[in-house]
Amino acid sequence: MIALCPVNIIRRNKALVHELSEPAPETSDLYFPTQYSQSTLGQFRTCLWKQWWTYWRSPDYNLVRFFLTLVTALLLGTIFWRVGLKRGSANNLRIVIGSMYGAVMFIGVNNCSTVQPLVAIERTVFYRESAAGMYSALPYAMAQFYFISFFSFLYFTYYGMMTVSLSPNHQVAAIFATTFYSVFNLFSGFFIPGPLQLHVKYTLVEVTGAKICIIIMKWRITG
Repeated sequence: MIALCPVNIIRRNKALVHELSEPAPETSDLYFPTQYSQSTLGQFRTCLWKQWWTYWRSPDYNLVRFFLTLVTALLLGTIFWRVGLKRGSANNLRIVIGSMYGAVMFIGVNNCSTVQPLVAIERTVFYRESAAGMYSALPYAMAQFYFISFFSFLYFTYYGMMTVSLSPNHQVAAIFATTFYSVFNLFSGFFIPGPLQLHVKYTLVEVTGAKICIIIMKWRITG
């Protein structure tokens, strides 16, 4: 055997790289008519098939979500048992609406928190496969949201996916999402009005020698 010193190996590699970097005679460069091997519809079908298997092969995500949903249903169902049969007054109707709001808020926050680690992992896979030319961003996003529309609680799930897309990792996304839960609760939540009390104020005003009594009535929330 002929032993090669490091200097000879480096020279040989450089010569090989220079030789392979030049095309052979009577050859043409590689040309593809499209950037991707499949059409947009084909990419959408592939991404939808990928989302299907990713969903069902994530038991830690599905089992936790299903379990908490069942616990929430049993808990709220026990607390508000047969409340929906009492709709004779505004207060009873407000209790029914409040129970629905509590269920939506609790399950929604849970869905937003559990979807973030899954989307963070999927984003890494998307970067790698997109750079390899497997599909573009539009069919992937269409397939992702189309699938989630039928298999998830949409409002908070979309919000969790958005926070992961806007943040570097799912830990930062969790902090970012938590800051807006109170904002959602405040501006689109369920408010319990306090008791109203009528305040009456009398004012005497003198106009051209005559006295006129002005009565001002206001409803104020007490408590």
